[in-house]
Amino acid sequence: MSAPIPPHRPTQIQTILNLAAQGECVAIFGLSNTGKSPFLRSLPHATYLQTYAHKVGRSAMLVYIDCNRVVELTTQGFYEVVLRALLETLEFKTDRSARETELLTLVREQHSRVIAATTPFQSSLAFNHALSETCHVLEQNVLLLLDEFDEVYAALDERALVNLRALKDKFQSQLVYVTATVRPLADSRKSGDNEFAELFAVHSLPLGMLTVADMRAMAQTISEGNLSAATLTVIEQLAGGHFGLLTALTQTALRLTVAQTPLAPEQLSHHLANDPNTRAECLKVWNQLHTPEQEALKALITEAEEGLPERQLNPLKTLGLVNEAGEIFSPVFITFVRRQCAAPAQEVTGIVVDDDAGEVWVDGERITVLTDLEYKLMRLLHQRNDRLTTKDMIVETVWGGQYFDKVDDARIEKLVSRLRAKIEADPTRPRYLLTQRGRGYKLASHPHEAKADEGE
Repeated sequence: MSAPIPPHRPTQIQTILNLAAQGECVAIFGLSNTGKSPFLRSLPHATYLQTYAHKVGRSAMLVYIDCNRVVELTTQGFYEVVLRALLETLEFKTDRSARETELLTLVREQHSRVIAATTPFQSSLAFNHALSETCHVLEQNVLLLLDEFDEVYAALDERALVNLRALKDKFQSQLVYVTATVRPLADSRKSGDNEFAELFAVHSLPLGMLTVADMRAMAQTISEGNLSAATLTVIEQLAGGHFGLLTALTQTALRLTVAQTPLAPEQLSHHLANDPNTRAECLKVWNQLHTPEQEALKALITEAEEGLPERQLNPLKTLGLVNEAGEIFSPVFITFVRRQCAAPAQEVTGIVVDDDAGEVWVDGERITVLTDLEYKLMRLLHQRNDRLTTKDMIVETVWGGQYFDKVDDARIEKLVSRLRAKIEADPTRPRYLLTQRGRGYKLASHPHEAKADEGE
């Protein structure tokens, strides 16, 4: 099954394919909602596979790997999700040869061995055997597209990274890694210098904003041609090339088109800019920024005549938030930053989960480091404020019902422990995330006078 061909970023796609054709590993980065996942998902499209084969004289199998599907942030969990994605890719092949059918059986066996492994050595052995046989059997190059790689990369131990590097060295141009992270790969791990990171040292590419042509093509695709040229122009001006903003604005414009008579450009711009979904997209961008970046954006608004030194502007330019002229990318985001400049500090007690922005706040402080699994757990507990949440409820919501017999109490307890460490000032004396012994967990809506054993 081919991925849908995207109506945007043809130049960047060609850049990735050219580098992969030379056997080079590539790391792309960009803030969430800039379109990294759609970009990677589109690469296995038949059109791009043909382009790659023409360049190399050899076809390729591109394996899209969503690292958010990792059950547990361990090397074993990472190996499992890679082999699961490899299996799914092989199963989609409808014209398998006898050797490829044998390979599929072998990969299934090694995937099962990774799941059942009781030591890191066992899981590594099974993973290496599956990947090595794939490279040996297929008369194709293998490109592993590692999406949402931030959390996994930070959690992997050095042995796993050395192993990935060793596999690359063994198979050379036949095996290529493409990673996608929010920040540059070197920033996603405390010890950025390692043999695996060296593979991407030359080719670390910011995804950046969409071009005007890309925006027009994408908005046309989303709207299925149901928006006028004038409306598309307003959307492009407000979005400033941001993938998430463009999507939200286009969807809002479609609702307005269905609901009422056509609006003048000024009225349409006002409605689009003030729609809750537009504000939510701006909040998502803002909440991903480091404090110095937020302060630099505020300074661009409040001290516009003075400007900013290059050391402050360059990080914003790399992320696409400021263009080469030193201007913030979108008028909608400019308005949002102005509001941030004027917003008074507030004293807030308790936990707030903002579903629209996907953010968690504890006592007025934003928690910026939750993984996907931690956020799902937080959201479930918050929905059941002051009520018992059982371990079965957690497995079903966080991992999915199909994992009832795969996620044991120890994994749940580790996840709860990681979340507690991030939301509690003293995890050994929790005030909010409480253990109900032998029953489950409860999130208190108001701070609880903690006892030292309640975090166990």
